[in-house]
Amino acid sequence: MVHLTPVRPYRKQTISAVAIETEFQILNTLLADKAVQLQLTEYRIFEHFCAWEAIDSKKFGFEVNYPTHFELRDKQADLNFIKAAREAATLINSATLQIELNKQLVRIALPDDDLIEKIDKELGRGKAASLKAEW
Repeated sequence: MVHLTPVRPYRKQTISAVAIETEFQILNTLLADKAVQLQLTEYRIFEHFCAWEAIDSKKFGFEVNYPTHFELRDKQADLNFIKAAREAATLINSATLQIELNKQLVRIALPDDDLIEKIDKELGRGKAASLKAEW
C-alpha cells in the first residue's frame, strides 16, 4: 500500500508553504519509487512470458520507460521570480549573479538534461571570459 498522506484533498489545519513543498517532495519520491517498481515488474512479466513461449527475451530489445520525476512546480511563478531577480541583479552589477540566474532560468525552462549541461558549460566559459576582462 502506498503512503499518500501528502495527497489529502482537504485539510483542517493551515500549513506553511515550506510544509507543502516538503510534502510534494515526499510524494515525488514515493511516485518515483513506484515507477521503478512497476518498470521492474514489467520486465519480469516479459521475461516470464518469453520463457512460457520458449523465446529468447534478450533478442527483442524490450524496453520499459517510466517517468522518474513527478515534480509539480509552478514554472510561471519561478520564471517571474527569476525575471524579478534579474532586474534587481542589474542594480548590483555582478556578472556572477547574472550567470547564476541565467543557469536557474535554463533549468526551469528546458527539460533536456544534456542541453542544460551544455548551456551551463557555455555560461561557465562566459563567466571565465568576463572575469579575465575585469582584470
